[in-house]
Amino acid sequence: MKSIVKTSFKILSLVALLLISTGMQAQKTVNLKPDAQEYVVKGTSTLHDWHMTSNEAKGFVTVSMIDGVPNFTGSEITLLAETLKSGKKGMDKNAYKALKTDEYESIEFVLNHCTMESAVLGKATAELTIAGFSRDVIFDIQVEQSGNAFTVKGTTDFHLTDFQIDPPTALMGTIKTGDEVTIEFKATFQN
Repeated sequence: MKSIVKTSFKILSLVALLLISTGMQAQKTVNLKPDAQEYVVKGTSTLHDWHMTSNEAKGFVTVSMIDGVPNFTGSEITLLAETLKSGKKGMDKNAYKALKTDEYESIEFVLNHCTMESAVLGKATAELTIAGFSRDVIFDIQVEQSGNAFTVKGTTDFHLTDFQIDPPTALMGTIKTGDEVTIEFKATFQN
C-alpha cells in the first residue's frame, strides 16, 4: 500500500513539474466587467449607413496562460437585443421586429474554439444565436492583459439572411437595409 501511495505521489509531482516547466497556469473563469464593454452592430441602407450600440451584456471567459499567451477555452456572453439602440426610435422598432425580440429576447455568443497567433492576436470561432437561429462565425480578436484583467476586442461580418433574418425596410419598402452587417465589440473580463 505504501508503495502505491509513493508511486502515485511521484506521478502527481511529475505532472505538476511538467505543467510548471511548460509555463502553463491553471484555468480560471473571469467575469465580464459591467462598466467596461461595448457592442456595436453596423450596416448600410439605401438612405444611409447606420449603427446600434449596447453596453449591457453579461458573461464570462475561461482562460489559462501558456508561456505568456492567453488560452481561451470557453466563453458565454448574453446580450438583450433591445439594449441595442440607434438613437432613432423608428429604426430601433424596425430592428427589434426583424430580430423577433418579442419571441427571442437575447443574442448569445458561445465560444467553440480560439486560436491565438500571438499574445495579442487571434481568431475565435463561436456559435452566435440571433433571432433564435444559431450558426458559427469567426471573430478576429485582439487581447490586452493588465494584471488579472483581459480586454478583448473583436470583429466579424456576416449576412442577416445567414440567420434567417429579413433585412428591415421602411416607408413601404422604399428604404432597404443592406444584408451585410458588422459586429464589433470591446469587453473587459476581470474577477
